[in-house]
Amino acid sequence: MTATLLLLAAVGTPLVLALALAVPGWRITVTRVSALAAAPALALALLVRPGARVDVPWLVQHTLLELDGVGRVFLGFTSALWLAAGWYARGYIERYPSPTRFHLFFLLSMAGNLTLILAGDIPTFYLGFAVMGLSSAVLVVHQGDAEALRAGRIYVGLAMFGEVLILNGFVFLALAGGTTVVAELHRGDFSPVALLLLLVGLGIKAGALSLHFWLPLAHPAAPVPASAVLSGAMIKAGLLGWIRFLPLGEATLPLSGYTLVAAGLGAAFLGTFIGVVQRNAKAVLAYSSVSQMGIITTGVGIGALRPDMWDEILTAILIYATHHALAKGSLFLGVGPASRARTRLQRVTVGLGLLLPALALAGAPLTSGALAKLALKSNVALLPPGWAEATTLLLPLAAVGTTLKMVRFLWLSWPRAGAPGAGGLERRETLPWLTLVAATFVGIWLVPGALGLLPSKLTLEKIWLATWPLIAGGALAAAGAWLRRHLAVDPSRWLPAGDIGVLLERLLQRLGASLRRRSGDPHLEKGEAPPRAAAFDAVGGALAGIEQRLRALPVAGAALLALIGLLLWLVAAR
Repeated sequence: MTATLLLLAAVGTPLVLALALAVPGWRITVTRVSALAAAPALALALLVRPGARVDVPWLVQHTLLELDGVGRVFLGFTSALWLAAGWYARGYIERYPSPTRFHLFFLLSMAGNLTLILAGDIPTFYLGFAVMGLSSAVLVVHQGDAEALRAGRIYVGLAMFGEVLILNGFVFLALAGGTTVVAELHRGDFSPVALLLLLVGLGIKAGALSLHFWLPLAHPAAPVPASAVLSGAMIKAGLLGWIRFLPLGEATLPLSGYTLVAAGLGAAFLGTFIGVVQRNAKAVLAYSSVSQMGIITTGVGIGALRPDMWDEILTAILIYATHHALAKGSLFLGVGPASRARTRLQRVTVGLGLLLPALALAGAPLTSGALAKLALKSNVALLPPGWAEATTLLLPLAAVGTTLKMVRFLWLSWPRAGAPGAGGLERRETLPWLTLVAATFVGIWLVPGALGLLPSKLTLEKIWLATWPLIAGGALAAAGAWLRRHLAVDPSRWLPAGDIGVLLERLLQRLGASLRRRSGDPHLEKGEAPPRAAAFDAVGGALAGIEQRLRALPVAGAALLALIGLLLWLVAAR
């Protein structure tokens, strides 16, 4: 009975609180307790053993919620991050307009995220995934400036494209498996079309190579607590989807495996090359997420090639995902206190709070990052000859790149005396942030299998292997700073945040300008746009007007509820 109640409360609590915000008299109370919305989910992850399930036959044909071993780990770090971010948001969001709107979509995003983790069937997973995607888009545009609206447009476009691919992939998957229950899907034939659609569709959310460019635009634009859950928790929905719906451990997938390994290594280095030149600390963290998710993608690729070793590979992936979620969430939440530290004691405290998760993310000895990297590297030998040697060489170089990004982040965000806006720390933000920093070093040991790696981690050889990338990365960072100072160049001009997306945007702008210059109609007056360009301007103006109206809370909330209702109807239709 306790497990059943916690399963229902984990999903239902944020939904009930979101609905309560519709009552004006309840809003102050709801915003005060909204930080606790993820508490039932965390209690479920800590207190209930895998195997608990709830069937709701009358909801969306047949809704199934269940807690298995993988879901328990994901639920643990996800709920902890949502809890810390919600606690942090209570004080932080009061300085911004429309705090009620933020809390509404924060709660809806949380509900979708927790639902997809506990989903035991395809419709429930997709419903949670869609609600999370739509709601988090409103968090991205919350601040309402030009940067946020631009990031929101790109985020929504890619999210909708990914959800179309995922929905079609689920159709092929269910037809091939003859069921929508996740645990029974791979007992039948697996559709190659479903494999392709799910790899790409879920890869968008996971920030896979060439599908990643929404991250460095969306994460810096969103408020700090939203950035923390976007990068630490919601990005893992793509990874969980791969684990749930690909036949990992059931069949050998050579093409997918090699593609994932290559794409993962490529993302690890791309995130470094572009991330180290960014001038926004949150953009550096976003590119760090591209790199770290790339390394995890490499692990998934190894699992696709070696189904016989999937259990060991999955343990390494879960350890790495937990480490990244907690460390990256800590760094994002630390951006706020870093900008407001005033006294010397505050600057020292904040600096230490930033340094510890940064060292963990870089894989410093005796940190969660060193354990995570050791767990993943132990499976590299499972790759075929040639691939194993190349990956063994490239992963330490990727660790050097992570050190470079962390040095860049610390340089940009380090609290400085007399910094503008440094009005002193607020306990409502500092306490949840420091609590999450502590969880970064404690939480990873709760992952099954983590303690078993401890003896091999403490050897001198392993300590040296974790140390030399820090030394090399620090030396390269110093050399890069010297070159940048003496050459007076700004590489961010050629490598902007959003890379591929920004380049495509600029290309479209030049095409539009070209259309204006190349008018073949002699009757056009000087300065008048040609018909095609004028049509583009009219469409753009109409979309901008719609976007402006959607920023209002009642309209945005009604539109979201209408989309959710349509989604429920489509999923339930026979």
